[in-house]
Amino acid sequence: MTVRNLEFLFHPRSVAVVAETDEQGCYADVVLRNLQAGGFAGPILAATAKKRSLFGIGARMHIDELDPVPDLAIVCAPLCDVAQIVAQLGARGTKAVIVGPSLRERMTPAQVQEAHKAILEAARPFLMRVLGPGSGGIAVPALGLAASVAPVGAATGKIALVTQSAAVAAAVLDRAHSKGIGFSTALHLGAGIDVDLADAIDWLANDPDTEAILVQFDTVAAGRKFMSAARAAARNRPIVVIRGKRNAAPASETAPFSTDDAYIAALRRAGWVRIETLEDMFDAAEAMARVRPMAGERLCILGNGHGLIRIAAEALLAAGGRLASLEADTVKRLGELLRIDVAGNPLALPANVSPALWADALALVLADRNTDAVLTVCSPSPFAPGSAVAEAICDVAQKATRNVFTCWVGGSSMQVAQRIAAEHGVLGHDSPEKAIAIFVGIVNYERNRKLLVEMPPSLAEDFSPDLDRARNAVAEAIAAGVEMLTARQVRQVLQAYGIDAAERPLAGSIDEAIRVADEIGYPVDLGLVLANAPDYRSMARSLRSPEDIRLAVRGLRNNVRNERPGSRVSGYRLRPGAARSGIAALRLGVGSDPVFGPVIFIAPAAGENGHDGDYAVALPPLNRALAQDLVTRCGFAREAAEGERDALEAALGTALVRLSQMLTDIDEIAGIELDPLHVEATGVVAHEAGIRIEKRGRKLGFRRFAIRPYPQELEQLVEWQGRQLLIRPIRPEDEATLGDLIASLDPEDSRMRFFGTMRRLPRSKLARFTQIDYDREMALVAIERDAQGIERSLGEVRAMADPDNAFAEFAIVVSSQVKGLGLGRLLLQSVIDYCRSRGTGELRGETLAGNLRMQHLARELGFELKTGADPGTIDLRLPLRKSMVPT
Repeated sequence: MTVRNLEFLFHPRSVAVVAETDEQGCYADVVLRNLQAGGFAGPILAATAKKRSLFGIGARMHIDELDPVPDLAIVCAPLCDVAQIVAQLGARGTKAVIVGPSLRERMTPAQVQEAHKAILEAARPFLMRVLGPGSGGIAVPALGLAASVAPVGAATGKIALVTQSAAVAAAVLDRAHSKGIGFSTALHLGAGIDVDLADAIDWLANDPDTEAILVQFDTVAAGRKFMSAARAAARNRPIVVIRGKRNAAPASETAPFSTDDAYIAALRRAGWVRIETLEDMFDAAEAMARVRPMAGERLCILGNGHGLIRIAAEALLAAGGRLASLEADTVKRLGELLRIDVAGNPLALPANVSPALWADALALVLADRNTDAVLTVCSPSPFAPGSAVAEAICDVAQKATRNVFTCWVGGSSMQVAQRIAAEHGVLGHDSPEKAIAIFVGIVNYERNRKLLVEMPPSLAEDFSPDLDRARNAVAEAIAAGVEMLTARQVRQVLQAYGIDAAERPLAGSIDEAIRVADEIGYPVDLGLVLANAPDYRSMARSLRSPEDIRLAVRGLRNNVRNERPGSRVSGYRLRPGAARSGIAALRLGVGSDPVFGPVIFIAPAAGENGHDGDYAVALPPLNRALAQDLVTRCGFAREAAEGERDALEAALGTALVRLSQMLTDIDEIAGIELDPLHVEATGVVAHEAGIRIEKRGRKLGFRRFAIRPYPQELEQLVEWQGRQLLIRPIRPEDEATLGDLIASLDPEDSRMRFFGTMRRLPRSKLARFTQIDYDREMALVAIERDAQGIERSLGEVRAMADPDNAFAEFAIVVSSQVKGLGLGRLLLQSVIDYCRSRGTGELRGETLAGNLRMQHLARELGFELKTGADPGTIDLRLPLRKSMVPT
C-alpha cells in the first residue's frame, strides 16, 4: 500500500495525452476535449510514441519532444504497446500515467496478464504510478482537471467518488449534476494493477478537500491491504459503499458463509456503510452533501396522516432504528399548539394543518432533548399547498442544529416541494422507506465507527489458556501427517481454551443406548458407529423415549444397508438433543475466505430450522465488544427471558473470544467446527467438534488475519527516574491523555514538535493519531498512573513505514515537565528497536535547526544529520538494514 507519487495523479501541474494512430478514436478525443473544457491551468499536451500524426487538438510532437515533461500522461494505445510508452515517459520524468481502454484489440487472458506485468515492470524503475488499464480517468474539479471520458463534468464539492465501473461513475456524476452536488475527486480505477482501491482511499483519507467518500467496487485482491486503508480512512471520513453480490456460494465446502458474507463482514468491521442499490447510491451522495453530524440515533416522525407516519415508524423499527420518546413538556406544548391529544411519537398532525403550524410543530420537536433527528412526512392537502409547506419546513430546518429529513409522497405537487427542499439544501425523498433508509444508514455508520475503535489484543486478557497442552495436541497430529485432529486431540485443544467438549462413551447395544439416554436425559440424538466407516454421520434427532430409540435404530440400520452394504455397526453414539436452557443448538466455527483469511461464523446447528438473521460472520480478532456485536446479530437468544438472555449471550461471547484467541496463538489451526453447540447460562458445550490443521512453512501469527490485533506483546514496564512507566502501543482510549499532553507543552516545545505553535489538536486529528493501524504505523506512549489509577501520558513516539518498508518516518514529543530526563531517549530507542525488528530499511525524521536537544539525541543514537530541503530544517536518518528500496 502506498501513496508515493500519487500527488502527480491527483494534483498534476501538467498533463499530456499520448495516443497512437490506431487508438486515437473517440477515447483520446474525449479526454482532450474534457481537459480543454475543464479549465485546467497547466499545460495540456498531445503526443505520439511512434509516429508523428495530428489528432484531436493540441500540438503535434513525439514523447521525446514533450516540453514541459508532463506530471501526468493519459495513454491511449494498444495494450501490448503500453509498456514501451510507459518506459519512454518514465525516462523523461513523468510520474503518473492513466492507461485508458484499448478499443481495437483482442487478447487472450494470458496475453492480458503478460501485458499488465510488462507495464508494471516498465513503471517500477521510475517509481511511476499507473491507473488502469481500462481506466475512465480522473476528475479533480477544484483544479479544473477533467482527465476523464465522463460525459458530464463534475462540479466542485466535498465528496470523493471512487468506482471500479465506468458506467456507475458516469451515472452518479450525471445524477449529482442534476441535484447540484459536487465532488472533490472522481476516479475510475479500471483494472487497478498498480493504483488500486486501497491506494485511492489512502490518498483521499488525507485530502483536505474531501469530507466523505462514495465507493463502488466488486472485488479486492489483497484483503489485509484493503482493510488497513479502509479502517484508517473511516476513522475520519464517512464512507458509503455499494458492492454487487458476485458469489453466493460457500467460501469453502464446509463453511456456511459465502464470499459475499465475508465482504459484508469486512466492510462492517472497516466502519463503512453498505448500501444495496444504485438508487441508494444516488441518495447517499445527496445525503453526504447535506447531512450534518448526528449526536444520537433517536428519530421523531411527524406527518399529516396516520397511515404515512405508521409506515415510516414500522420501517424504522424493522431496520433496527429507535423512535425518540418525547419529553412530557414537549407533548404538552404540541397538544396546546395543535389543539389535539398528542400521544407521542410518531406524531400525526391535524388534517387541516397550515404551513405555519407545520413550522411551529417542527421547531418544538427539534427543541426536544430526547430527539436527535426529525423526519417530516407530507402528502397533498387541500389546506396547505406542498410548496408552501416545503418553504416553511426548510426555513426551520436551515436554522436547526439537528438534521431534518423530509419526505414528499404524491405526484407533481410533491415533486415541486421536493425540488424546493433540494434548493434549500434539505434532504427530500419521495417515500418514507427511502428517507428511513438514509437515516438508518447514517446511524449504522456511527455504530460501525464504535466497532472500528475496538482493538482486540494479541494476548489473552481475562483468561489463561493452557498453550502447551493445545500446541502439543496439534504437534502430535502434524507429526502423524493428518489433516484432522482426533476426538481426543480436539477435546484437548478446546479444553485448553476453557471450552467444554463433551465426551460420550459408545453404547454397545440398544439396551445400553437406552440406559445412556436415561442418564443424559431426553431428548437425545443418536447415531450409528460403523466399524469400517468411522466418518459416517447420519443421525436421528430429538428422540424422546426408549421406543423412539428403538425405531430410530431400525431406520438408521436400514439406511446403512442401502447406502453402505457390508458395513458393520459397532455401537451407538448419543448426545443431548437440546440445551437445558431451551435455546436451539448452534453451529460455531472458523472457515477461510480467499481474500480476508479466517472468518468466524455462527449458524443454526445441522438439522435446525433457522431464520435469516441466525447466520452471522465476523473477521477475527475479536474482543468482548466485537463478540457481543456478532452474538446480537445472530439473534440466537431472542426467545429467552430477558434476565436469562444476558447470561446466554455472555456465555456465547466468551466462547467466541476464546476461539479468536486460539487462532491468534496457534498458526496451524485452519478450520474449526463445533456442531452442535449448546449454550447454557454457565457456558457452552460442544457435543461434536472438528479441528482442521495445516502445516505452516513459517510462523504467520496475526499476519494471516485481515486485521492485526492490538500488539500487547510490545507492552513493557520500565523503571525511569525512580518512577514506574508503562511503554505500550497507543490505543483509541488514549485520545484524552494525548490531547492533554499536547495542550501541556510550552510554546517553544510545541514549536519544536509541530514546527509552529499548536496548543490543541482538533478532535479529528486526535482520533487519527490514536486510532492507528498497527500493521503499517506504530505509536508508543509512556504512561504513568497516579495513586488513584488515573493515567497520563508523559511522551509519545510514532513511526509510519512506507508500504515497501524501505523507510519509516518518526516523530516524538515529550512533556515539557519531564524534558531533559532521558524519556526521549527511552522512547526513541524503543521505536528504533521496533522498526529494526520488522525489517525496516531506514528511520527518518526532521527537526528544526534550532532544536539542538533533538539533534544531540539523534547523534548519540547513530543518526546521520544533514541540512533539510526546507529552510531551517535538519534531516535525520538512521540505516537499520543494508538493503533498501530506492527512494
